[in-house]
Amino acid sequence: MNAKPFGTFTGIKEIQAFWQGLIDQGVTEVKYHEPQIVADDENMAVLSSAWSMNKAQGIITKELWVIQKDGSVLLLEDDFEAQN
Repeated sequence: MNAKPFGTFTGIKEIQAFWQGLIDQGVTEVKYHEPQIVADDENMAVLSSAWSMNKAQGIITKELWVIQKDGSVLLLEDDFEAQN
């Protein structure tokens, strides 16, 4: 996960710690604004969007979602930026 200007976070533990820190600060209510989804192939799609929360806003440049063999969908890459 690349979260500008906060840094790059790798693996479940680092990513969970990043989001838990924001939740602990009272950041909630994420909303996507005008999301665009483009299929990369039959098992992958890329989402981009503006976003806002109660204490922040910004843009998502790339969320790469992958359909697993069991039909579940997992987020493989997450690149976003918080803006003023």
